[in-house]
Amino acid sequence: MSEWVPNQDGLKQLVYVLNLSSSTSREVHDQIREELDKFHSVPDYNNYLTLIFKSNELQPHIRSVAGLVLKTNIKQYFEKMPREVQNYIKREILPVLSDPDASVRHTVGNIITNLIKKSCFSEWPELLPALNLALDNNNQDLVEGSLYTLSLLCEDSTKKLDSADSGRALNQLVPKLIMFFKCNNSDFRKKALVSISYFIISMPGALLINMEAFLKGIFSMSEDPSEAVRTNVCKTLVILVETKIEFLHPYIKDVIQYMLHATKDKSEEVALEACEFWTAISQAEGCRDLLKDYLPVLIPILLDGMVYTEQDYEYLDQGDDSMTPDRPQDIKPFISTTKSHGGGGGQDTGFVNPEENNNNENNNEDDEDYDDDDDDGFEDEAWTIRKSSAFAIDVLSGIFPDAEYLSVTLPLIEQRMNEQNPWPIRESAILALGAIADGSKDGLAPHLSKVIPYLINTLNDPKPLVRSITCWTLSRYSYWIAQADGRDYLHPLVVNLLNRIVDNNKKVQEAACSAFATLEEEADLLLIPYLQMILVTFVNAFGKYQAKNLLILYDAISTLAKVVGNELNKPELINILAPPLLQKFNALEDSNKNLLPLLGCLNQVCSSIGAGLQNLISLFFNRSIKLIEGSLQAHYKYNQEQKSNYSSDQDFIVAALDLLQGLSEGIGTSIESLIPNSNLPHLLLQCMNLRGSDVLQSSFALLGDMSKFCLIHFKQYIPEYLNILTNNLFPEYLSVCNNASWAIGEIAIRMSEEVKPFVGLIRDRLISNINKVSLNRGVLENTAVTIGRLGIVSPGDISPHIDKFIQSWCRAIRSKTDDIEKDSAFRGLWLIINNNPNGALRHLVYICDAVASWDKMQLDLHEAYFKLLHMYKTSMGGVWAQFYNQFPQQLRQILNDKFKLDQDIS
Repeated sequence: MSEWVPNQDGLKQLVYVLNLSSSTSREVHDQIREELDKFHSVPDYNNYLTLIFKSNELQPHIRSVAGLVLKTNIKQYFEKMPREVQNYIKREILPVLSDPDASVRHTVGNIITNLIKKSCFSEWPELLPALNLALDNNNQDLVEGSLYTLSLLCEDSTKKLDSADSGRALNQLVPKLIMFFKCNNSDFRKKALVSISYFIISMPGALLINMEAFLKGIFSMSEDPSEAVRTNVCKTLVILVETKIEFLHPYIKDVIQYMLHATKDKSEEVALEACEFWTAISQAEGCRDLLKDYLPVLIPILLDGMVYTEQDYEYLDQGDDSMTPDRPQDIKPFISTTKSHGGGGGQDTGFVNPEENNNNENNNEDDEDYDDDDDDGFEDEAWTIRKSSAFAIDVLSGIFPDAEYLSVTLPLIEQRMNEQNPWPIRESAILALGAIADGSKDGLAPHLSKVIPYLINTLNDPKPLVRSITCWTLSRYSYWIAQADGRDYLHPLVVNLLNRIVDNNKKVQEAACSAFATLEEEADLLLIPYLQMILVTFVNAFGKYQAKNLLILYDAISTLAKVVGNELNKPELINILAPPLLQKFNALEDSNKNLLPLLGCLNQVCSSIGAGLQNLISLFFNRSIKLIEGSLQAHYKYNQEQKSNYSSDQDFIVAALDLLQGLSEGIGTSIESLIPNSNLPHLLLQCMNLRGSDVLQSSFALLGDMSKFCLIHFKQYIPEYLNILTNNLFPEYLSVCNNASWAIGEIAIRMSEEVKPFVGLIRDRLISNINKVSLNRGVLENTAVTIGRLGIVSPGDISPHIDKFIQSWCRAIRSKTDDIEKDSAFRGLWLIINNNPNGALRHLVYICDAVASWDKMQLDLHEAYFKLLHMYKTSMGGVWAQFYNQFPQQLRQILNDKFKLDQDIS
């Protein structure tokens, strides 16, 4: 093949365009983008980029941009590049690994890594031998470039490196990289260690046979003068503990001693990585007994790690800052949480980060935490020694018996709580008390009568950071305060926590408001005597809170409304709460994102108070309709004019739909009077035709509620609704599927004729779902209810398929609480069985078990099943006794008590 020769005019033009990148003008950058797009029509465009990138006589920024564009083109267009262009890039890029400029070398490494991602080592057989040979070169730049490239390849192409495709390159690379552990250059030592660490989890043969040398090499670097090397030594040991601890067993005591030392390292990075070791090893099988002897040494180290550094608290301790507006970057987006009818929620996983506000309103299925700290580094999303130490303290509390763990931990915490200690020491002790609250719950109980008064008193500490952490720790013990033993402390806690809600420090406000939301969930109706005091405080908070803390306040209000329910429906309470909410509601424009969390709050308030809101009901209803209309118009405008200024954001639709649902739950059938003067039925259909799981989930939930209260106004769209609902009965989007199923069931028991044409398809999809045992209990219960309700609509379409679903149906429904949904499901089942009694007979023990799950059936339903069961008993004649005796004894006892199956009924 002839050597490629660039067109000099084209080369100069491209260099000119790349040189423009140094401009800060947005218009110039748009011009660059347009010009570069034109170059894609040139077949050898990427040859030019390669040539420019490797030309060290050009200015560095031109080379840099050429390299970055080349890397991007490889990622996006490699398969479309002519083979000769691919080969040119590979051939010409390797020598650039020795460039004196480290940023250029690293760009080469990224280009090489992307080339391998897009192809394989066998298509570039020269690569690995060249990198391997480069490691022996005297040119330090070449060695660094090669090591950097290898570290990227080891990270991104782990499997490819250990395959025949690479010629089993690891057999040569691993021992050579281990040799670099003794190199004088600390950066080389670090890169070599990092490269090998990527293979620990997969443990290829090349590492396995060199494991002893690898471990000795790690240990030899344990006291390395380089912080970066020591950091990666700790990181590698943590990976080994988490995934391959058996290799460390012969050395584990030495490793523990080293990590105790490293956790106190002056380097924060080293100490943080070492601190991660304690969580890792505490969760490793069989390590509890091993750690037991080290607790007296380890716990003080972890407690020390939980103390704010001087730099931290100088940054965080802002004093009276309640009048200081929040920065936009402080405020994370509000995430709506639509109810999933019958769907099971998540569960508490233990430790909750005190530096993050974990209010339920803002936690969705993606589990996005609402962090309470600044984005500038100390206590925000960055994982810190303080957080790691607290997490380790918590995890350790869960693996050791309470008496054993607390005998070491509690005296140390108590010493630190002494009033004579500096406040950062006391603050860390309070954090520790919160960290162990869940893991050592039983062992702590006898001590809480002393601990809780101390904490309540500390809510008034002069230091804001002490007040804020005390709020969080008290929230961790709110479960105990709501129990009989702690009930005496509820009043002082409520009073003092409410005082902190209107604190002059924003961090304290947030911690207190979040803690109070937790207390609301635990104390529940115990808060009724304090409602006026609580609401007055919340109203005062409206006058003090900046934008960020308003989100937490909305959550506290909605949580209170949820737990006390209709107890809020009293004029004196409504007159306190409604004005500030209404003021915000009227002040915020339809396009203002701050309206979203307010609508979420009003959703629950309307659901709980209901008719007591009087004229506000129509105000909230009409605004919701207006928001949906405006958002739909913007959506259609966006689709028609992609370059317009309109957004296709569906958040306002979701929030408005949810508020309408809250209103319907609150006022019930009274919402019917609002429907005729609106176009809600058609708007709802438009929403159901949108894409996006959130808007579908909310649309289906609202349709289900409308079906309960005023379905007649939606009748003309029922076939279209049902078609959409049926097409969403797939559990890939669980909450959407669940709400679709629930809405179908609500429609079915009210408009059976309209549902009949859809029964077959709905039946098949629901039967498929109810047999998926991996679905959560609530979804399975909901599916069972809808299948039962279809039995009311058309039992003849369901009964021939009874073998396919009845056992799963019975298992799902037996755990459901007695309610109107369960009642209708069993009425449908009765009709299904009567259409196919012989088919049901084979599953009678499951049916009886489900029937026995009722505490108290409606009289007519009980009579129907009484006759049904005795029909089976009579029809089986002499074999009944033998058949019935196979039932579990406890089940027979319930059936005998409720249905007299042990007696002859003539």
